[in-house]
Amino acid sequence: MPAFKGKEMRMRLRFTKMHGCGNDFILVNESAGASQERKRGERAGAEREVAIPEERRGDVARALCRRRFAVGADGLIFLCEPSSSAYDFRMRIFNADGTEAEMSGNGIRCAAKFAFEHGVAPRKMRIQTEGGLRVAEVLKEKCEEAEEEAEGKNGSAGGVVGRTSLVRVFMGKPVFKCVDEPFKVKGSGMKGSGEEFEEVRLSVLSVGNPHAVMLVDSFEGLDVSALGRRISSLPAFPEGVNVNFVALRSKNEAESSEGAVGAAEAEGVAEIQVRTYERGVGETLSCGTGSTASVLALHRLGILDARKPVRVLTRGGVLTVELREDGAYLTGPATEVCEGTVEISF
Repeated sequence: MPAFKGKEMRMRLRFTKMHGCGNDFILVNESAGASQERKRGERAGAEREVAIPEERRGDVARALCRRRFAVGADGLIFLCEPSSSAYDFRMRIFNADGTEAEMSGNGIRCAAKFAFEHGVAPRKMRIQTEGGLRVAEVLKEKCEEAEEEAEGKNGSAGGVVGRTSLVRVFMGKPVFKCVDEPFKVKGSGMKGSGEEFEEVRLSVLSVGNPHAVMLVDSFEGLDVSALGRRISSLPAFPEGVNVNFVALRSKNEAESSEGAVGAAEAEGVAEIQVRTYERGVGETLSCGTGSTASVLALHRLGILDARKPVRVLTRGGVLTVELREDGAYLTGPATEVCEGTVEISF
């Protein structure tokens, strides 16, 4: 039973465990429909569920996300009532360290799948996030292609538990802070390296949350967690930044790999590989906003043409990013793993 410091309070919490390409979340439904369902359960004799106090949400996230000691996840998502009727619901997300994030590209697909299947929102929905309006659409409720990707093709990891849906999210337009500028970082980021200072070149932008994108020749020997932590801690990023390391894959490389059909047709670049250090979490198997930011940064650099769908290979699966006139779109799987109830005390 996860415990917290402070005044003792015990409560039962219903949750759904979900993931998007291995980026996993504990989802708690606090929408109006869920509140009515809880009241009906209480009248039927079920144990009363207490709402999580606002000041304790970070504590709850930190406790429940601890792997091997609790449910375990990269983050905790709350589906809440929106501030106005302009939205179908509000999504709030807390990282594993208890900090609240503005947005999550993988998390919002999970929230959209849950909301549609539980009657919280229609198939195409308007979601209020701390990073602004996002529009999501459940394209396929049962997506065999997405399940095959998640089962380990194209270098991805892990198997599928539960039903997978394909969800597309309008991510808005990026806001660039800098493109391919030098930053001094202590340590090279290579495994076994010393503490020398090294210059890295970063493109920094926001897609609802902050990202830094760095091109690498390969991931061999690269300590993503160590270098990502150093970059995220730079004085230039007082609130931290998500750090994405991107390796290019040529069209020939992509076509010769299994399952590469449908790769982007950009000249010389068919798809990219991305590994992400997420502030407040560490390296995750996949990052939806990081994949989006990486494609948009490479588009700005003229390395690829994001006006055609670009496949992004993450350690947990494959995502697709496309830049249209109104902004960027992220498409990928969302999978429900299980439902449960946990008792917490704080």
